[in-house]
This record gives sequence, structure tokens and C-alpha cells, in this order.
Amino acid sequence: MKNKIFIYISFLIGGIAYSQPELEPFIVLKDAVYAESFKTCMLTSVDNPTTFPLIDLNSNQQLLLQFDDLGEDYVDYMYAIYHCNYDWTLSDLHSSEYIDGFSENYINDYNYSFNTKVPYVHYDLVIPNPEFRLTKSGNYIVVVYDPDDSETVLLSKRFLVVEDQFEVQANVKLATLARDRYTKHEIDASVLFLDYNFGNPIRDVHLTIHQGHRWDNVIDNLIPSFIDNRKLVYDFEEESSIEAGNEFRFFDTKSLRYYSEHIQKIIKDSVDLVLLYADEPWANTAYSFNYDIDGYYVPRIQERPDASTQADYCEVSFCLAQKPILEKGDLYVYGALTDWTLKEEAKMKFDQNLACYETSLLLKQGYYNYTYLFVPEETEIPSQEIIDGNFYQTAQDYYVFVYVYDYNYGYDRLMGWKLVTTKGMF
Repeated sequence: MKNKIFIYISFLIGGIAYSQPELEPFIVLKDAVYAESFKTCMLTSVDNPTTFPLIDLNSNQQLLLQFDDLGEDYVDYMYAIYHCNYDWTLSDLHSSEYIDGFSENYINDYNYSFNTKVPYVHYDLVIPNPEFRLTKSGNYIVVVYDPDDSETVLLSKRFLVVEDQFEVQANVKLATLARDRYTKHEIDASVLFLDYNFGNPIRDVHLTIHQGHRWDNVIDNLIPSFIDNRKLVYDFEEESSIEAGNEFRFFDTKSLRYYSEHIQKIIKDSVDLVLLYADEPWANTAYSFNYDIDGYYVPRIQERPDASTQADYCEVSFCLAQKPILEKGDLYVYGALTDWTLKEEAKMKFDQNLACYETSLLLKQGYYNYTYLFVPEETEIPSQEIIDGNFYQTAQDYYVFVYVYDYNYGYDRLMGWKLVTTKGMF
């Protein structure tokens, strides 16, 4: 699948010329997997596979990008690192201004799958690594490509590098507006900048709020409600409110020999088929706490020691026992298992015979979270409301990020952040 976001320039590695991808400046960058053969694409902390991709500047913290390429052949894939503005468009910085070392290089850490029905090659890339270190804070994107077919973009993942220069205070609570009291969370924040002088804080400071790892409902472009001495205050009734959603659902395929909870049947074949029990909508039921891992998944295999190369792939069939939705729009399975995007293969179709919406995804063995998002044709805004509802009791993490435009170097610095949660509040 072609992705037209690259132009190309020539560079040398070991005396050999390659085409280096250079992103066009007007492109808004995102998490995306373009190669149909790429599966289980994750960018998380090296130490924890269920974390937001965030590291501190000038620290020893590292991220791990990992993915499987289905098939038996190894490919000399390369990666490139790009710096972005607060709104995920390309910044004006040259790679030498934000990277000490190589901004692009080969992915050398790979292993072949062992004794699996579906063959694949597993790739790992640590960020940063001995080949480079990051010298600027802000938003970044890592891109994977094949130098022999540089017109094809294969994979892109976003991550953040922060310098803790500002004290960010934030709290989450029930929405102030009565109509939203039981269905939304409100996030209020303030930013202390005692030793920093702004040209214009209203223009130069950008605050964004993320609900977990979701990229589709980020709150941004908030202007401070007022400035109190050396403090920016963001205190709103509606602008910083967000649908509370519901807990994630789960299933467990660590073993394909035994039926774990939520698995109805396992059909052995050249690629095993896992049928999940039909899900029921939660929107019109009372809220019920359901322990989850915030929409992430963890590749695991029960009978073998190394999930990275010994876990197999299986076709997981989802079924939602829901009458045809009268409102025009599309229904999707959503979560880390779809790379936090609305994937075409995750779009559900209504089956008259089964009286449910269904789809299937090829997934590696492990423990998975997922939810359902409906995207109305009229608004194109994804929401859990129709299927799983919005409940103020839902346990949600919220990340508050504060960017400041640096006029000396011409880029958006990520100067502070705060994590607040509703877990244990209600």
C-alpha cells in the first residue's frame, strides 16, 4: 500500500547510496501501519508493554518498537526519526538539530519465528540506542521503510520526549455542566512557569489532553481561561470535558489448547480460528467495573518461554449482538490491537443470519483489551456512547502535555506533563 508522504534525497551508509525519506512539511503525522504483512506493531516502554510512548529528555529511559513481518524472509528494513510540532506536523528542525548521531539506520535486531503455523520475522528497535540520542524535547515520529522500495511507507509510530521545566497541576472530576454530570469527565489544569519568560503565553503555549492512548479524541487548542501572576490557568466547564467512556473488554489467547474466559470455540486449521462469545451492548445497563489494561495488549504464550518468536497467529472472530444501528455510520473494533486507529479490517458488518455485527482480525497469541467505537456519518466523531455508553465511574487515565514555542531554535518544546486518573475516585 502506497503512502504519499515522502520525497527522497540520497545519502550514504558504508559507501552505498540509498534514498532517504524526507517528509513533506504539510503532512499531519499519525500512528499507522501501511504494510499488510506487518502485525503486532507496538511502541512502548522497554520495561512495560502497556505504557504511553513517553520518555524524559537526557535520561536513560528507552522505548521499544517491535513488529512482526509475516513470511519467512528477512528484509533489511530501515528507520528514520522526525521531529514534529505540537500539532503533529513536521517541525522546521534539521535532523542534526535534534539528533546526535544517525537519524536513520538499519533495524539489525531480528529473529525468525520458531515452530509456528504462521511464519514471521520479529524485529526490535530500541529508541534511543547507541546509534543516536535525542537532544530536543517535543513530539517525534519513527518511520520504518525498505531502502530498496523507498516509495512504500511501511509503518509510522508517534512518541514524546519531555523536559520537566514547568510544574503542571491537574485534576479530573465530574463534569460541571448538569447535562454532562454522569457521562463526562472534566480536566482542569494550571501551569507554573516561575523562571521562564514568554513573548506571548496565549500564543506560544499549547496544552493538550489525552484520554489514555487514544489519538482520535485529543483535546487541544485550549487558551488559558486566565493568567494568575506566573501561572496559566485552564478552568473550563465544557472545553476540557470529554466522554467518560466505559471499561475495555478482554479476551485471552495465551493458550490455543484450552478455552479461556470469553472464548467460545477454537477451530484448528492451517491458521487457528478463535470464536469469541457474542458481546452484549453495555450502554443501557448499569455501570459495572471490569479490570482492564487500558486498551493495550500483551503478546504471551503459555506453553513456551518466548512470545516474541514462539507465539502463533490466529484469526479472532468478534461478534456484537446488536440490532442494526439506525443512524448512518460505521462500527469498529478498537484499541491497541488496531494500532489505536480505525482500521478497515476492524470495521464490522451486520450479519442477518447471526443477528450481530461481526469481523475478524489476525492477532498474535496474548492477552487483549478492546472496545467498540461507532463513527456517525454526519459528525465522523468516534464514540463508545451507542454501544458501551459513557459512565462517570469509568477508570480513565488522562495525560496533560504543555508545549512552548522556542523562538531561538524555532520549535515546540514539551516543557511539562501530568498524569491524572479517575481510578479509585468513584
